[in-house]
Amino acid sequence: MFPFLRVLSRNLVLLCFCLFFSGISFSQELNNQLKNHPAPYLALHGDDPVNWQEWGEETVEYARSHNKILFLSIGYFACHWCHVMQQESYQDPGISKIINEFFVPVKIDRELDPALDRRLMDFTQRILGRGGWPLNVFITPDGYPIYSLLYAPPKQFTETLNRLKTLWTTDQQKVLDVVRSETIQHFANAEPVIDPETTIPMFDYAAQKIIARADMLEGGFGQQQKFPSTPQLGYLLTQLAINPDEELETFLTLSLDSMADLGMRDQLVGGFFRYSIDPSWELPHFEKMLYDNANLASLYMQAARVLASTDTSENEKAAHYETIARNTLDFMHTEMWHPDGAMMAAFSAVDDQSIEGGSYLWKPEEIQEILTKEEASLIFAVWGLNRKIDLPVGNQPRYVQSVIQYAQEQPLNLKRTQEIFQSAKKKMIEARKMRSLPVDDKLLASWNGLALSAFVQASQQFPGQGYGDIAKQLRDFLVNKLWDGEKLHRAQAKGMRIGAGSLEDYAYVSHALYQWAMLPGNKSDLEIVSRMVNEGWRRFHENNGWYAGDDTLLAPTSGSEIIADSANPSPSAELILVTLKLAKIQNNTSLREMALSALNRGESELTIAPFWYVGQLAALRQAVSDPR
Repeated sequence: MFPFLRVLSRNLVLLCFCLFFSGISFSQELNNQLKNHPAPYLALHGDDPVNWQEWGEETVEYARSHNKILFLSIGYFACHWCHVMQQESYQDPGISKIINEFFVPVKIDRELDPALDRRLMDFTQRILGRGGWPLNVFITPDGYPIYSLLYAPPKQFTETLNRLKTLWTTDQQKVLDVVRSETIQHFANAEPVIDPETTIPMFDYAAQKIIARADMLEGGFGQQQKFPSTPQLGYLLTQLAINPDEELETFLTLSLDSMADLGMRDQLVGGFFRYSIDPSWELPHFEKMLYDNANLASLYMQAARVLASTDTSENEKAAHYETIARNTLDFMHTEMWHPDGAMMAAFSAVDDQSIEGGSYLWKPEEIQEILTKEEASLIFAVWGLNRKIDLPVGNQPRYVQSVIQYAQEQPLNLKRTQEIFQSAKKKMIEARKMRSLPVDDKLLASWNGLALSAFVQASQQFPGQGYGDIAKQLRDFLVNKLWDGEKLHRAQAKGMRIGAGSLEDYAYVSHALYQWAMLPGNKSDLEIVSRMVNEGWRRFHENNGWYAGDDTLLAPTSGSEIIADSANPSPSAELILVTLKLAKIQNNTSLREMALSALNRGESELTIAPFWYVGQLAALRQAVSDPR
């Protein structure tokens, strides 16, 4: 029996077969299509011996005509284990031969096709109980997922390939009968009415449920890996502003301080990493993503606004969070800016020597070599870089104590101590420039929409510091390069538009453009916002359900009544939110009713698991705050 061949259908059917090598093969007619692809991640696979295809109707039709299983391998440029699996399996001649002979291999950049990624991740989490990347899914020629696996070492991966190959050639009809049992869902109509009496209590209830998941000792959520969870922290900051609570404030400041001062943030040049691999925020996974940094810049600006008060300690916290926000915004503009006028997607977790975190780590002898004795002593004390090496090639800077504390303990003049600290940082930054860090330079619509939102907020919160000019450039790129007046494109890479806009593109970009249009002198952009919002509804909302993309080519094509938050806000909730704001300013009753009908859903999800639906709750709060 092989339980790894489970397929979850509507009835959770378990497929377990004893398989033997069948000896059947198919002719090889395909070649690797990815060489010189404009998307960096796909181009990385252009020299693999696997005959990688791009996802599309022609590839699916080929699988149908040859009756072969589609093998979809989904990853992204900054993904460490994606590169490991490439080196171990996809560049192995023996494994590649099996893939080419018995499957139609498709390589997908998840950042170019978020709808397909979301759909297959949902399938994977249902059958495996977990998710991640690389995400490898086997699919019937008519589009039904059969089985998923994440990273697998070569032996396990080869065994899976052989068993699926044999299953398909010996008992194909049984596979088809099981996977085709899932049916399309249609959702009943909902009234365009939100009842404040039943809705308003949900906000406090949700906050209590979210806090119940909190780590009150270390900050954040969970006891293993720690992610920024910006949608949830942002919701709690809103709740704190409405209903001040000492315990909630303590948790929030603990979380914000831990993310900013420990391993989650690059203490030299700024910018946040994607998550920490430990519960204490000390050891990060070294990817730097545009969306994380845009979301966290907005979060720290929100924290500064909420905590600003007449209380001296709170004002100090607010000032500290403003500094973190500006540092993150400046990192985005300095390090992630592309000459085409927008921000690049990501920096890789591994350096050019395939060492994870190699660009960010230091050995004590390196510090002593480039710094004076006085500078090295300060850096060792403040960032703990002379501690026992905790990563393969060195230690990462993280605050052990503040510069002020160091000056007090020595004792030293604070001004002089800060000068020494800045001098040391400058030398370390120059030394780090000699290291090479691969970059994914594609320009994504949705992520640049999140960046535009952050810079619009910054232009209001920090007037006169140039953030409005950066926002204008982002606005111009999104409107002039990715929006053609009728549809939004997913990305630009190597000067070319690539990919179709998804729900998240329409949601994040239209909301950011709405915020831009609300700045003095920009009202004319409301016409673009209106067209984009209406097009988003037309493309991605049908049968009262949400679709993350136009057509994933998968079956069945069921939508979702309500979409959860992830690292980013729920795209459906975000589109509802901007629709409500637009309807108010336009006095558009039909637009508002459409938004309210879509919002009046997911009661069970909001009751059972509000942690994952704070975007929907934020939209509900907007609706009840303006009950016209």
